[in-house]
Amino acid sequence: MRAAGYEATTVVDQLYVIHKRDDFDIVADRRTLPSPRPGVLGQVARWFGYDYGLFAWAVEHHDVFHCFFDGGFLRRTPLRYLEVQLLHLAGKRVIVMPYGSDTAAPSRVRSLAWRDGLMRNYPALSRTEGRTLRWIDYYSRRADFIVACLVHAETLPRWDLLTTHYYPIDTDAWAPAGVSGADGRGTPVVVVHAPNHRGMKGTEFLIEACEQLRREGLEVELRLLEHVSNEEVKAAMEAADIVAEEFLLGYALTAMEAMCLGRPVLSNLSEEGYYEVHRWSTGLDDCPIVSTRPHEIADNLRRLVVDPEMRRRIGQAGRDYVVRYHSYAAMAYLWDAIYRRVWGGEDIDPREALPNRRATE
Repeated sequence: MRAAGYEATTVVDQLYVIHKRDDFDIVADRRTLPSPRPGVLGQVARWFGYDYGLFAWAVEHHDVFHCFFDGGFLRRTPLRYLEVQLLHLAGKRVIVMPYGSDTAAPSRVRSLAWRDGLMRNYPALSRTEGRTLRWIDYYSRRADFIVACLVHAETLPRWDLLTTHYYPIDTDAWAPAGVSGADGRGTPVVVVHAPNHRGMKGTEFLIEACEQLRREGLEVELRLLEHVSNEEVKAAMEAADIVAEEFLLGYALTAMEAMCLGRPVLSNLSEEGYYEVHRWSTGLDDCPIVSTRPHEIADNLRRLVVDPEMRRRIGQAGRDYVVRYHSYAAMAYLWDAIYRRVWGGEDIDPREALPNRRATE
């Protein structure tokens, strides 16, 4: 958005192991604040005072506020369910979008496979569902604009725009890497899989499929990347022949990164109950990901392992798809349309800014 002429600031309240401090403009981590004065009141003043101060600064310097469905600047304060009202009183606009667990309400998930994955990795979600639904209801009633994406739309009662993904990738930083001629018959084919949460990714099915191919005599090297930095993941994918992402539902940033590098990707886009609407309206039919359900992993992987030319073609198509749909330029065009409607008050339909809609103009 800065490249498109906007002033933008990113704020997070904690860093995951995969990130660096300079990935964000502000890290509002209470654990880094000076020690509080003795007593409970000192702790309260330290925590809440910091959040209120940061919120006041943001209101003074910004017009449009993005947040997820688990709260904004005041989510850790008693005013958590008044933040949108306060922003509206200040003349600001609020855009909300889901990222994953913020809208994960297990009882509302239709896919038992997806729900089972949630229960394996996030069993606490069932106990906190009431709070999750309260957040969803709060923002669904009060946000100025809601952007939904893929399976994360399932539990939302409302959205104003449905996309495959609303976040971009730096296509220059993830430039295509060289393609090997390995065919699994003398030269091993390297498969990379980065499951921070194995149950959600179907990792067990991939491991079994690779073992099956090795029993057949094919040389397949599976590299599992877990809880490592983004730099390590990038280096591994640059050296990979195939990237296996997730086999229960959807595709996400790992697939986008791999496609940007020119790598063929395996992921599950086969559940029509989830994806039919995306094929109609968001251009998902253009996506060259090799759609793969758990029982199809071995067959699809075998075809790619023995055919380096097929890997090259799919990899090139993936790169083209990401440049068109997920690049900085593509996403800036979409968000500019949203801002012009939400902040500028223009009578425009942001759906017409989706890449597949623009192609038909």
